[in-house]
Amino acid sequence: MLSNYILPGVSPVVFWLFVSAAVIIQGVSKSGFAGGAGVLSLPLMMLVMPVDKVAATLLPLLILLDINAIYHHRRNKDWRVIRRIYIPSIVGIVLGALAWWYIGSAGIETYGGYIKRFVGVMAIFLAFYILAKEASLEWVRGKKAGVGIGWGAGIFAGFSSTIAHAAGPIVSLYVFSQDMGKTLFVGTVAWTFTLINLTKLPFYVAVDLIDFSVLRFDALLIPLVPVGSWLGKWMHYRVSESLFNRIIMTLTLLAGVQLLFNINLVKTALELLRP
Repeated sequence: MLSNYILPGVSPVVFWLFVSAAVIIQGVSKSGFAGGAGVLSLPLMMLVMPVDKVAATLLPLLILLDINAIYHHRRNKDWRVIRRIYIPSIVGIVLGALAWWYIGSAGIETYGGYIKRFVGVMAIFLAFYILAKEASLEWVRGKKAGVGIGWGAGIFAGFSSTIAHAAGPIVSLYVFSQDMGKTLFVGTVAWTFTLINLTKLPFYVAVDLIDFSVLRFDALLIPLVPVGSWLGKWMHYRVSESLFNRIIMTLTLLAGVQLLFNINLVKTALELLRP
């Protein structure tokens, strides 16, 4: 079963190291510590897995993490703001699903490279977003982005989320612009992501991204989810969040460069160090 999930030339040890780290990082991020850390998961997994398997594998795990998040924030939400970005996101989700359907029909080998480059560009953008996150949030504070911006943000969020689970910055910036306070902001973002990811699920099934083999693989990874959540809570009192985010930013940038230019920086570095 796992042979379909490991890229040629990748050792099982490296495969499990990268995939386990990606899932644990998602758990850390969804725990409330280092909220932007989850951006590293997809590019990290894409270095060792086929692109279609990465997107499919992550979605059920993200839904589990989202459900846990909205349980803790079940009362902290603003449905008006959620509707403004979620309803147009459905358009983006449909467009993203159509893109996956076309890629599947043509063969993942044909367009896999383009998906990797797209994810590489998104990873580089997200790395710089982590660096400038506080400044970005302050820039939009109180600007009260309206329905028109909500439609644009929602469509882009739905599409980028369907292709690469990369809607975080656009959703966060839009919701933060409503100036609703930290608790309500966190809960509203959590509910928005939950609805977007649940809406993506039937489309992923329809275009054959998710099947029983994906669910069986996810079953092996589910125990890592509470590990990440526990680690995030443990790190909250012991590790500098800004330092951790800088490490995540650097790793995301490196992974993005590798995907964008189709290079292996680790292999290149080892070759340069040889006498």
